[in-house]
Amino acid sequence: MSAAKSIESCAQFEYALSAYVDGELDPDHAVDLESHLVQCPPCFEQVKVLRSLRASLKRAKPAACPNALRARVAASIAHEQAREAAQAFEARPRLVHRGYAAALAVAAGVVFMVGVTRQRAAAPPPEAAKSAAKMDADAARAESVEILLDDLVTQHAQPLPPETTNPEDLPRFDPFVGVPVRRPEFQSMPVNFMGARVHTMRDRRAALLQYVVRGNHRVTVYLFNSRAVPVQKAQPILQPRVVRERPVYVGKINGYSVVAAERSGVGYALASDLGDDLSTQLVLAAMQ
Repeated sequence: MSAAKSIESCAQFEYALSAYVDGELDPDHAVDLESHLVQCPPCFEQVKVLRSLRASLKRAKPAACPNALRARVAASIAHEQAREAAQAFEARPRLVHRGYAAALAVAAGVVFMVGVTRQRAAAPPPEAAKSAAKMDADAARAESVEILLDDLVTQHAQPLPPETTNPEDLPRFDPFVGVPVRRPEFQSMPVNFMGARVHTMRDRRAALLQYVVRGNHRVTVYLFNSRAVPVQKAQPILQPRVVRERPVYVGKINGYSVVAAERSGVGYALASDLGDDLSTQLVLAAMQ
């Protein structure tokens, strides 16, 4: 690519980098941008910088107000309200005795403190908040697995053209997927590598690899970060098995055989029109 053409191409995609990093870019434009990033080191580095910045901002936590300071502020506010109430009663015509005014002022402070105490009591205990957060996180992971499997079958049934047919390009997918992307060899049977692409699924990405097995059987493989999308959450969509002392998850989705497994943080999901046993053999071979 010439320098002039490269600059022109970068200018077309520069506006979309922030939206892409934030996960707000629509899938069609995300695919185009990712195709550009695979071939453009400067834009690729800019995406890395933006992601690092977002990660730093997420790690920055606002300082919590100390409990002692919170108590002093509440007491100061209560005292000030009581003083203002007493002054108001002092300024009125002497229809109310000063003792009553002081008592009412103290009562106002007590009401305020009771209100503060009730607000604190209404807040859920830390253990309950942590449990609710964990349940939300587990539900999100389960949804991510379901999305990934449905997307895998859709892409297998209606495949998009690959971004590359050269397996030497696969390591450039690593930053997008979050795990090492290498071509499975499938040494146990004749398999032809047809191509690969980075595929976007909401806020997740997977490397999509396309193969042909035994002459005319297409096989689609997803490689993904299994720490972000835990394979074990595939239940009950897929049924667990233990094959060669490895846990795998096997089932049918829309008539296609689907198998998922993971090794060392790398998730593997495969869709084909082959039988479950042969598809399982392919996944286990891919993990070697």
